[in-house]
Amino acid sequence: MKPLEGYQLEREGSHAVALDLTLDDELRREGLAREVVHAVQSARRDAGLAVEDRIALTLGGDEELLAAARAHETYLAGETLAVSVSYDGALPEAAAVVEIEGRELRIGVERAS
Repeated sequence: MKPLEGYQLEREGSHAVALDLTLDDELRREGLAREVVHAVQSARRDAGLAVEDRIALTLGGDEELLAAARAHETYLAGETLAVSVSYDGALPEAAAVVEIEGRELRIGVERAS
């Protein structure tokens, strides 16, 4: 058996499974949102916040990354314990700057009051 282009084929005995490896826009946004969560978690750690601290999160930078964060904001806020998420770009001076897939993301985290 040989897979069609864009598919991965795995076979064991008489059984075979083919997976479509094509990424649509929604899957791509979800992946970017997961990368944003990872970057925010690192920014929290670098800011010296405790694991249980609630935060006010501000994001700025690349529009595609911000669009992914907006599309998955509930997930983002839940994973990072953000009580608020803003995208206005009014970031603190100590904002973290990271690169995700060649795109710049600026992250401001502050302990929520």
